Formats: sequence, structure tokens, C-alpha cells
Amino acid sequence: MDKRHWLDCPATLTHGNIIQRVIFTKGDPENPCREGAILRFIDSFARGYLEPGVSSTPHVNQGLQEIFFVAGGSGKLATANLEQPLAEGDAILMPPGVEHTFVNDGQVPLELLILVESTPRGFRPKQKKPLVRNYRESALGQGHWAYLVHQIFGKDDGLAQLHVVLLVRIEPLQTGDIHGHGPDMDEVWYTWKGQGIHVVSQEVCVQTPGTAVSVSASDPGHSLINHTEEPLQLFYFAHYA
Repeated sequence: MDKRHWLDCPATLTHGNIIQRVIFTKGDPENPCREGAILRFIDSFARGYLEPGVSSTPHVNQGLQEIFFVAGGSGKLATANLEQPLAEGDAILMPPGVEHTFVNDGQVPLELLILVESTPRGFRPKQKKPLVRNYRESALGQGHWAYLVHQIFGKDDGLAQLHVVLLVRIEPLQTGDIHGHGPDMDEVWYTWKGQGIHVVSQEVCVQTPGTAVSVSASDPGHSLINHTEEPLQLFYFAHYA
């Protein structure tokens, strides 16, 4: 099990003024002991925030695609042809080549989960502008007995390395079934709201808000348990080999 809380990670800047803490990054053969460098296919996963009254600097990705999830606060996304209000639960798929700026015009920090994926040679974005979607707009599905799932983005939306980005809810006093994963994938569970017990192989941890757990590999398996009286909500992403 690889587990990190975002507040235990060093702070850096991205997009000029977004203060971020990178939780997991892609593994580096030149520095195999670097903390958090455990991803195989996805470049990085971070939590960041923009202070009230502050804007990021205009930013353009080349060879990269970003996925943002508004974990708290509100603000605006501005591009050359779009000014989109943002609220908690909104997600943005930002294709390469699009200049974009985040604006926090609220009274509290605009909190963002940030996924970065490289685009392979010959990649053609399905969208020429940001795709903005609140997770509540997606149909509710169910998996592994007790996981209530909203798909935020999938391959059909234009993901490059990622296969799926989800918001998963587990109701109070419910548990998922135990299932395993091999090593040739990325699968990360980040606790957004609530807390639960995560069993991965022979290890057990309590996942509190802000904690991310990688479950690749997990033999004989892993399962999430909501042992509390409140719902558990998790941000999930995966690349399957």
C-alpha cells in the first residue's frame, strides 16, 4: 500500500499562483526512492488551492492534458472563448493547446484536485475547448456491492492515459467486496469527504479526508469499508493495462 496525505507533501506553485502539494508522481528510475513516485502511467496527482481574490497566470499545456476537480470553494475558469463559473463538484478536462486562467472571486480558497497526463505522439484532443461537468450530472451506477459511482470522465470524453475518473460514494456502515489488481496499472482512491477503513493486501489504514491510497498492486485484494454514520466520498482515477 502507498498512502500519503496531501498536507504531508511539499508545497510548490503551478499556473503561477496555485499553491499545490503533489501527492503522487510517475516513478523515476533515476531516483527510485523519491517519496510519492509510484505512478506508472499518469504524470502526477496533486491537491492545490487559489487564495480568495487571486487569479492564476494564463497557462497553456503542450504535450500534457490536465483534469481538475473543484474540491471546495468557487470561482471562474477563463479562456479565449469561455468564462465558466465553477462550484464544488465541478470537473474540468483541459486539452493541450488551450490557454486558461482560474479566478477565485469568492471569500474562501478555491480548492482543486489536479491530475496531469502526458499525451502520446499523434494524440488528437476530442475537445478543442475545456469540457466542464459536475459529477452529479452523470448517471449513478453501482459496483463491488456497495460503491455508488458517478463517472466524471472516460475515454469517450478524450482522456489520454487515464481510462476513467470517478466520484465514488459509500453509504454508512457499508463495505465493498474484496477484489485484486495486478502491478501494470494505476488506481488511486482519494478521500474527499468522510472517512473509512481501507484494506489493501495484508495492510489496513483509516482513510481520512485528504488521504490518497494506491492499490496497485493488491494481492489477494483490497476493499473499502465505511465504518461511520456519515457517507464516505472518494475521488478515484485509474489506468488499466
